Amino acid sequence: MKMKKLFAVLMAVLMVALCFSACGGNDVKIVVAEAGSAGETVMNTDSYFADFTKTPVDTQAKTLTEVKSGTADMAVIDYVMSIGSIGEGTDFADLKIIEDVSFSPEEYGIAFRKGSDAVNYVNKAINELEADGTLTEIAKKYKLQDLLLGDGTFEEVKAEESDWEYIQKKGKLVVGITLFAPMNYNDENGELIGFETEFAKAVAAKLGLEVEFQVIDWNSKETELASKNIDCIWNGMTIDAERAANMQISIPYMENKQVVVVKAD
Repeated sequence: MKMKKLFAVLMAVLMVALCFSACGGNDVKIVVAEAGSAGETVMNTDSYFADFTKTPVDTQAKTLTEVKSGTADMAVIDYVMSIGSIGEGTDFADLKIIEDVSFSPEEYGIAFRKGSDAVNYVNKAINELEADGTLTEIAKKYKLQDLLLGDGTFEEVKAEESDWEYIQKKGKLVVGITLFAPMNYNDENGELIGFETEFAKAVAAKLGLEVEFQVIDWNSKETELASKNIDCIWNGMTIDAERAANMQISIPYMENKQVVVVKAD
């Protein structure tokens, strides 16, 4: 009798397992995005990912590693990162963008402390670099020239206490970054390069400042800025309403969108 009961229990467990598999229980997909990024916002809010297990990771680069290794099925990343980072000739040659899936267009800006008048001088320098072709030449190195924005109009910030004077007295602009190609990353010799790296250096040169790059935790970027550990966030930062309300953001200089990366067939 006991053997019959045990057999019945085992058969019931087997049937549940078979049903679970047939009903798609083994088809649960995992999507990853960088914590605190525009990609994470899309991952958590867009209906496209409604049936996915959503996992934030430390960096955009790590999202690609997760997909490459098979520990995630897809990653949501900046389109600008996908250029030159995946496909033939890269470390992620076996990854591709899902071509017919993308999300709302975005614009990149440089963030300063709320009310900072330093943004006035940076905006002027950006416009000068745009006018003389320097910004386009930098962008071409990283295949980003088609994403540049040309409208440089802005309203000047009037500050009771000048943040620009504080930066001038130091003689340097401390730029908060994270490492991801093609914006800020280390080459094979360990030298920091990238579109944003060269862009920041060119603006600093226009302003007569040295530039110091400081790697930050992206989730703590607002705290780093407010505490003056850094003077600005210059790292492919998407402009949104919340950031515009809490930080002083430059004119937008590049367009972007969020895309989905998967393993190539």
